[in-house]
Amino acid sequence: MEGAGRSLVVGILLLFLLDFSFAKTTCDTDDCKITITISIAFAGATDAQIGKWSKEISDVWNGDGKTTGDCKCPVIFKVNTTKVANCTPIPQGYHCVNVIPWNNSAESLPQLPAGPKAGERVTGYMGKTTQSPSVNGASLDGDWSDQMSRLIDPNNPDSGNYADAAHEAGHMMGLNDGEGGIMNFTSGANATPSQGNIDNAVARVCGPNACPDSCCCGNGVVENNKNEKCDPMAQPSGCGAGESCCPVCCSCFAPLCIAAWGEYLDQASCQAGCGPGASCYYNYQTGCWDCIKYNIAIERSCLDPTNIRGNPDCDHPKSYSIVKQSNGTSPYATAISSILTNERLNIRTKEGDSGYLVTHEGELVDYGNGLLEDPTATIYTDRKTISLISSGELSLGEALSGGDVKIDGEGIWNAIRFEIYKLLFSLFGGFGTTDM
Repeated sequence: MEGAGRSLVVGILLLFLLDFSFAKTTCDTDDCKITITISIAFAGATDAQIGKWSKEISDVWNGDGKTTGDCKCPVIFKVNTTKVANCTPIPQGYHCVNVIPWNNSAESLPQLPAGPKAGERVTGYMGKTTQSPSVNGASLDGDWSDQMSRLIDPNNPDSGNYADAAHEAGHMMGLNDGEGGIMNFTSGANATPSQGNIDNAVARVCGPNACPDSCCCGNGVVENNKNEKCDPMAQPSGCGAGESCCPVCCSCFAPLCIAAWGEYLDQASCQAGCGPGASCYYNYQTGCWDCIKYNIAIERSCLDPTNIRGNPDCDHPKSYSIVKQSNGTSPYATAISSILTNERLNIRTKEGDSGYLVTHEGELVDYGNGLLEDPTATIYTDRKTISLISSGELSLGEALSGGDVKIDGEGIWNAIRFEIYKLLFSLFGGFGTTDM
């Protein structure tokens, strides 16, 4: 099934992920961490100028660690740059800045092309042939003088620089002049993004509810108004004796820890059973203490408390699934090898994407946009799960087991067939039904 699983993933990626390469200002919400990326093409700029402006934007917008929302989701701002010959047309996937040399005269500064201040000379602006500020990350073009971000006092190298580029980056994220903070000031103590700037940038690029209430889980406080029964980082967590707190849903559950597999209910039992040369780590996914006999670096591991907040990989199993042992694989890994090998599959994502796959003998033989009229089953998932599978952080089997990929049979026979699969795999945390 491993080869077939990869084929399915490749097909899904081709269907749903290629469109993202054409974005200008993009948002990625990874668990409860938000990353906004601004892609800027420069025409007529030197590498040193591009590096200077890129660093300014990153430093100003990321200073002091930015968060947004009631649950204080971390926000990171990234800048992606390239050089082009000119900004006509605007390069696909980028905002574009035309850099104009300054010759010590006002006439060499850019002129505002429209609006109540049309013709006014400025150091730089965005919106030459496009509407500024950006809407939903759409492309902007503009003219910048090479005096952008110059020294505040030319006679004092320690006076600092204007934050002109950071201000213009605000327009690329949908912010208007006059919204406070960096959108009002480019020098002085107020020349920094205000909380309103951060919140508005996230809302306008990422959309509403980019930091949902569920992201409060794992912040160390049990918040009843967020429907939390416990919090894994709180002391005490809020759960009763013998219970653990799910780090994703903040609800209590009774863990099933099997000592033969190196899983223990408490740290003392783990240390006693592990033996010399081994270490014990708390696994937030299972609620058990794991005996680790080898030093293994695991990205996004549920053993690391800094990785669990909002991380669906660390959600406790809804029904306990048999996990991989050190000397073999889980029983369901073999059992699912015969599924999805000869199917006509429609695919729907929560974001509204649709497509289809046709498999034969475990190989992908056809795929495309739209939906098949006579599918054998429909796969329900989301873009985030697709990304995790494609990066290798989540296997297809794990996605099926955890409910991140759900399959419903179409037609009476296929519905019965897949219900039988679900019944069999329910013993191992397998297929789920859709609630989409």
